[in-house]
Amino acid sequence: MQCISIDDGIKLKNTIVTVGKFDGIHRGHEKLLEVLSKNANGRQKVVLTFAAAPCAYLSDSTNKTIVTEQEKRILCQQQGIDIYMQMPLNKDFLGLSPEQFIKNILQDKIGATTIVCGPDFRFGRNASGDIALLKKYQDVYGYQLIVIEKEQYQRKDISSTDIRKKIEEGKMLEVNEMLDHPYSIIGKVEQGKHLGRTIGLPTANIVPDETKLLPPKGVYRTIVVVNGMCFHAISNVGINPTVEHGTRTKVETHILDYKEYIYNEIVKIQFYEFIRPERTFNSVEELQLQIQRDIEKCRKLQKYPIL
Repeated sequence: MQCISIDDGIKLKNTIVTVGKFDGIHRGHEKLLEVLSKNANGRQKVVLTFAAAPCAYLSDSTNKTIVTEQEKRILCQQQGIDIYMQMPLNKDFLGLSPEQFIKNILQDKIGATTIVCGPDFRFGRNASGDIALLKKYQDVYGYQLIVIEKEQYQRKDISSTDIRKKIEEGKMLEVNEMLDHPYSIIGKVEQGKHLGRTIGLPTANIVPDETKLLPPKGVYRTIVVVNGMCFHAISNVGINPTVEHGTRTKVETHILDYKEYIYNEIVKIQFYEFIRPERTFNSVEELQLQIQRDIEKCRKLQKYPIL
């Protein structure tokens, strides 16, 4: 997959494209990408997206995202996308009228001959462009429009907003059903203080990207993907207040029945179930006993398949 920016000066020809924030690459997004592939007929498949949600730029907000930029690229690559193109977050670009967006970006830059989108797709200055406008200009600019109905979960349209809410509530099984893949954190394993190893419970420690939306602090049943192999694990999201005095949120993962050193490896932590909130224990020994109980609970929950 080629990763480029609209500002790179590259002009594509005869492509099939879908446009959006694609935060999470949930079931609805996956459906768009599937339709993109099925209708490509040899054309390059293009995802046109923002590096961050436009609202984060316009409101000077610090909105967290379900997937980081790295994770979004990985998910698009896994879906067979050929070109991953980023739109700039500046006033000139966001100030384009809907027709300017169609002509200057979709036609001149991307060479779109087919556009795939959902029924509520909005574009152009103040999000004033819509499906009706795309249909109006089909013949003018020579493209075909394919509109895909939304995917639903429990009789409600799936949205990134609802998924974010479920993540904030720690309801990971529901999150994973809406995403159609496990909520994950990808990062490099850092050298820690080796406190876990001294009590027989070594951990792989990751500091999540600052843009990542994290579930509540606490312990989770997880699966770790290391070098393409999956292992059952238990992870703590938080600051580990019993043995540390910092404020930096980390993901500390103990991989069950795994003895290898994986410092500096890039790993994926897949979240499945919330076990308990993070709390301060009176001693390291008390913490160790609780972790053993957490591990036993996770082992009982391993009946669920690895996704």
